[in-house]
Amino acid sequence: MEKRILLLEDEIIVALDLQEILEAAGFATFVTHNHQDAMDAVKKHKPHLAICDINLGNGDTGIDFAIEAKLLLPKLEVIYVTAFSDQKMVETADSTNPFNYIVKPWNEEQIKVSVNMAFKFIVDKINKNVLIDSLSISEYKILDLIAKQKKSKEIADLLFIAEKTVRNHRYNIIKKLNLPNDNNSLLKWAITHFNK
Repeated sequence: MEKRILLLEDEIIVALDLQEILEAAGFATFVTHNHQDAMDAVKKHKPHLAICDINLGNGDTGIDFAIEAKLLLPKLEVIYVTAFSDQKMVETADSTNPFNYIVKPWNEEQIKVSVNMAFKFIVDKINKNVLIDSLSISEYKILDLIAKQKKSKEIADLLFIAEKTVRNHRYNIIKKLNLPNDNNSLLKWAITHFNK
């Protein structure tokens, strides 16, 4: 998988430093310096991660960009870079559910650790979605009820099917998700990974 990162940074030297660090670490990186160029890059490159300076000088902020970009790419993860820790700005930024914040002046190690953590999360999320997409509609409904800690008998009653059918579906779900065939593996997986 090509790991794509969009950089939104109005200071050209800082943007080029970030790009050099990230490309040396194997990431495909696209540099932008303002809101509009960043939105064009989102449409063209469909990045997995955006690293945004919150304060972009005049006009729109990195937060404005994140809000608009997530409308196009709801699964886009965002790391904010900022020299400011103003409480109101942090609260506004928090409303976009960023993956992380990096406070300037940053160092190379901070950038690498944050980006690697973000991609571990992104890849796990992609893999989880692929597994869930392999389920039938009935299996999906049953997995949802298992995540809500319903027992096989309760699931059967709620879905108007036989308890044996629920057990068969549970067995098939375990196989599709590559889980060990023990009593609690499906329940643990559902509670940990499955959310609507």
